[in-house]
Amino acid sequence: PQSDNLYESFMIKRNADGTYALNHEVTEGVASDYSTDNGVNEIYLYKDGNAKKMNNTKEYAVENNNLRFIFTDENNNRLPKVNIFDNNTKDHAIGLLKTYNVVDQNDETVTVNFTVEKGVQVVFKYNAEEKANEIHLSQGNNNQTEYTKKYTKNDKELKVDFIQETTKDNTIKKPRVIISA
Repeated sequence: PQSDNLYESFMIKRNADGTYALNHEVTEGVASDYSTDNGVNEIYLYKDGNAKKMNNTKEYAVENNNLRFIFTDENNNRLPKVNIFDNNTKDHAIGLLKTYNVVDQNDETVTVNFTVEKGVQVVFKYNAEEKANEIHLSQGNNNQTEYTKKYTKNDKELKVDFIQETTKDNTIKKPRVIISA
C-alpha cells in the first residue's frame, strides 16, 4: 500500500439474504465515518491519533438494483469507487451463483471469490467491446463449487460481470461489479 493511503484493503461480500457486507481495513491512526446520501454510501477516512489498526464491517441493502460505495479521505486522494448492479435485497435469489466477494488489496489487482452449486459450468471470458471480465455460469457437468480469480485493473478500472445462462432463451447479466479509482 502507498504510504499516503489511509486504507489497506476492502472486501465486499454478498450475503445469502441479498444484503451486502463491506469490510475494510484501515491503518494505525486512521478512523472511519459512514454516511449515505442519494443512494451513495460514503466511507470517509481521516487521521485520528487514538485510532487503532482495525477491520470495520457494515451491512448494506441493494435498492433500485444498485449499490454504490465511495471511499474518500481528508487528503482528497483518489480512492476506490464501487458500483454494483444486482437484484434488490428483497429479491435475494441470484440464480446459479450462491455467494461471491470482491477483495481489493490497495494495489492494481482485485480478487473475486465465488461459489456455485454442483453441476454449474464456469467459463472465464473477456469482452473487449465492453472492457468487461465475464464469468459465465450455465448448467453443466461440473463438480467444482468454489472459484478464485485475480484480475488487474486496466486504466484504474475493473468491470466484472456474472453472466448466468438460466435457459437457452434467458441470460441474466447480474451481478455486475465496477471498481474504479
